[in-house]
Amino acid sequence: MKKLILLLLLAVPTFAKAQTEIPKGSDKIVVNNTRSAEDNFKLAKQLLADDDIEILSQDKDIFQIITGGVRISNDAKFSYLINCREGKVTITGTWGTTIGLNMGGITSSPSTYAVTYKGGQKELFNRMDTFAKQLGDLQYHITYTAPKPKKNKDDVYGN
Repeated sequence: MKKLILLLLLAVPTFAKAQTEIPKGSDKIVVNNTRSAEDNFKLAKQLLADDDIEILSQDKDIFQIITGGVRISNDAKFSYLINCREGKVTITGTWGTTIGLNMGGITSSPSTYAVTYKGGQKELFNRMDTFAKQLGDLQYHITYTAPKPKKNKDDVYGN
């Protein structure tokens, strides 16, 4: 019995620790805390206001917040999607250009992409991370992995 209690006491700190290193490709932050969904919702709104980030829409029934676009450059913006739950807040981000392209009479609309922890997007993810740290203990998730291209055996060069 003493060994079981000792084992449990040693294991609890391992499970309770927040993740400190951000895995490459992470696109979702999960914040764990002890607040109610409503308290998480209110705190998230206050933190956004403190950072001068506009709230584009909010749903008080499901405790969801979508921020307005925060300017990265003259042609790019990013925004957050924040879902508040009992003891948990999830945060994802999107970024995109504000201009479309017109090539040969074909017009494409502005593009939007998920904020991920890789390449030039690390700065945007770090801003999202700084916001999330004010809400509780963090865990990082990779929710999408692009499929790798299949090798074409019909290639003339055998690649």
